Amino acid sequence: MSRAPDLDFIAECMDEVGYCVVPEVLTAEQIESCRAALDRVFAEDEAAGNALRYGPDLTNQRVWALINRAEEFIPLAMHPLVLKLVRRQLGIEDVLLSTVTANVTRPGGDHGIGKLHTDQGYLPGPWPYKILCNVAFFLDDYTEENGATLVVPGSHKLGVWPQDLPPPAPGQLAQVTGRAGSIVIWDGRLHHATGLNHTADQQRRGVIATYNAPFIRGQENWCRSMDPKLLDKYPGLAALCGFEEWQTLGGVNGSKQSGLNF
Repeated sequence: MSRAPDLDFIAECMDEVGYCVVPEVLTAEQIESCRAALDRVFAEDEAAGNALRYGPDLTNQRVWALINRAEEFIPLAMHPLVLKLVRRQLGIEDVLLSTVTANVTRPGGDHGIGKLHTDQGYLPGPWPYKILCNVAFFLDDYTEENGATLVVPGSHKLGVWPQDLPPPAPGQLAQVTGRAGSIVIWDGRLHHATGLNHTADQQRRGVIATYNAPFIRGQENWCRSMDPKLLDKYPGLAALCGFEEWQTLGGVNGSKQSGLNF
């Protein structure tokens, strides 16, 4: 990264519009290694016949629990700047990694892709509190033409599901654009959707890490799906993925923190 990001400016953006793009977070080497790893994972799913494809002509593809598939993505989920931003956004130090997914939009995905949703929508509304946020890593340039994520700026303040509102006018929508190597962090309450890829030959690859407060159950049950050898190899990963007790939650044969004060 060429210079340290302005954390106060990022926090202001998050408060005001619900998202913020931060450029030049990944190095050129990280971009290339993650592209190669992601393409390898996509090819493995295709060969196995279980590729998760969707959209017109099945042009788009998703992979869940990506750190179980390739170690190249663990440093992304544990990136010091990303964790600093997430902790500041959620207002708590001990955040949990809910899941890490990949999403690619390919040419031809120019209609019928995604719909506006909110990732904190599994909780009953309204949502005056924030317990979840996402960080997307741009492995390719995100442009208006190749399907950059659609957002409704300020919708994180509404506290309602998108389907409970009239469809936004075109002027109310924005697209999250940026160069490869950038990240975007957004509030889990923000209304957003996958963009449409109108290009003839460009794909848009992104990796999304979702984080939540430590008292919320994550999307991926890492305690069942993760290779235990990774926990020793990456210090801090166990706590980030919910293997360790937090404030009497997640104990084994009882909490080790509650003591005898009953």
